[in-house]
Amino acid sequence: MKKLTIIFVGILLIFGFESCTDWLSIPPESEVVLENYWQTESQATSVLSSCYRGLITNECIERMIVWGELRSDNLVRGSAIYEDLFKIINVDITPTNTYANWGSFYKVINYCNTFLYYAPGVVNKDQNYTITKLHVNEAEAKTIRALCYFYLVRSFHEVPLVLNPSIDDTQDYNVAKSTERQVLDQIIKDLTEAQQFAKTSYGKEAYNKGRVTQSSIAAILADVYLWDQQYANCVAMCNKVLEDQTLSLVDVDKLVPDVFYKGNSTESIFELQFDKDVQVNNTVNNFYGLNGGGFGIHGELSYPAYLGKKGTYNPFNFSAPTSSVKESVTDLRQSYFIGDETNYANGNGYCIFKYTLSQCTLDANQTATPAYRNYSTTANWILYRLSDVILMKAEALVQLNRTDEDLKAALRLVNTTYLRSNTTADSLLYNNYGSKSALESLVLRERQRELLFEGKRWYDLMRMVRRTNDPGSILTYLSPKLTGSNMQLKKMSVMNALYMPILKTELERNTNLTQNPFYLDSNFASN
Repeated sequence: MKKLTIIFVGILLIFGFESCTDWLSIPPESEVVLENYWQTESQATSVLSSCYRGLITNECIERMIVWGELRSDNLVRGSAIYEDLFKIINVDITPTNTYANWGSFYKVINYCNTFLYYAPGVVNKDQNYTITKLHVNEAEAKTIRALCYFYLVRSFHEVPLVLNPSIDDTQDYNVAKSTERQVLDQIIKDLTEAQQFAKTSYGKEAYNKGRVTQSSIAAILADVYLWDQQYANCVAMCNKVLEDQTLSLVDVDKLVPDVFYKGNSTESIFELQFDKDVQVNNTVNNFYGLNGGGFGIHGELSYPAYLGKKGTYNPFNFSAPTSSVKESVTDLRQSYFIGDETNYANGNGYCIFKYTLSQCTLDANQTATPAYRNYSTTANWILYRLSDVILMKAEALVQLNRTDEDLKAALRLVNTTYLRSNTTADSLLYNNYGSKSALESLVLRERQRELLFEGKRWYDLMRMVRRTNDPGSILTYLSPKLTGSNMQLKKMSVMNALYMPILKTELERNTNLTQNPFYLDSNFASN
């Protein structure tokens, strides 16, 4: 007889799910019989809730930031940074680094696998749990599983692909890595199947933004297709999102209060929901800062104070490649998302405003007066919003480059987000960006300006590297924040070094796992 360990029961109870009160009278033994649990709709949906709740743990949010943001040119060392974080910034990542631990994502995957395995049987036991409800819930579980695997495959390149729940002590848990192709194919399969049954609306705004919908699936799929260089499919998925009449960009003066302070704005597509009375977003508080109380663990931006001193890449006040015209000279995002010179952390970078403020007012000279979020509130974590999708479509069109119209359409999309935050500027003109390479760089800059600190930048740079198969190209962006040591430069010239290592303890536990080849090279490996 299959068993459900008390550990899994405890996870559900800790999260405090609704409709679990009848289940609190668990047997005193150390295990609960699975067949006695999957009886009602409320029991099934409680497990589904654990899929969402698993994503908002500190461990998951930390890795979304560390894997997707910290390794990029957006962040530099903060005033009280942990050693493992500093090593990541310093290109000294080893298989013993805490952030090589992928366990938090596999926990969520196991919740999804458990639901998908057992929930269909509840339809025959509880007449209230209809096949229609089941299909909607399955779409949610498949989407969350796909999202987890998307983070893993982008960060580690090859990972174990596990589609069955860990429920039986007789199971073989020594699962080997699957290829990137196999993982991406499964992600696309899950998301494509989920599209058939997902809801367009739950009738409640927090659910529409915080639970899986048709638009959120399309946004994730667009991102997957962009990573997989399926550009026409990416455009098609972006169009699905752009057809959603409930979505619209907020006015620029509402970016801080509506999008990043209150959350669930009109431009939000999918964001992880936090509640100060249930689960506080401690990761953002710790990493980015809170209540004007310093600058977070590594809450410092690497430009313009740091990179600008070296005369290197800066996405604001940037000269167009074929003219003397400058981009983003008065870009409001520079004031809303980062602090000015009065908000230095340690002189090497500007502090982070995004997510930390409740409001930001500007005087005639665009000097910012920030009002900080306080301890009575907590931030949601945005996974996808409309401007992200607009710029994904622009990137895909540039890569398609079937005719000049693709490039012109991409520039129009860039202007959509650009002009929102450059209210006194003229449109960016095609004559100043009349080549594929110029528009590639423009889209990359605009995504950086728009999506600062949202866990996107490293993956944006990785897409650039994957297209050219030239890891050295990333040094154009990263070198100003590195010490310039020969070993750092040597490491960054190896493609596999751009992916994370597999944690040493995982290799010891699972003898079928093999380490990322880079971390086996005696010229680089340590620990």
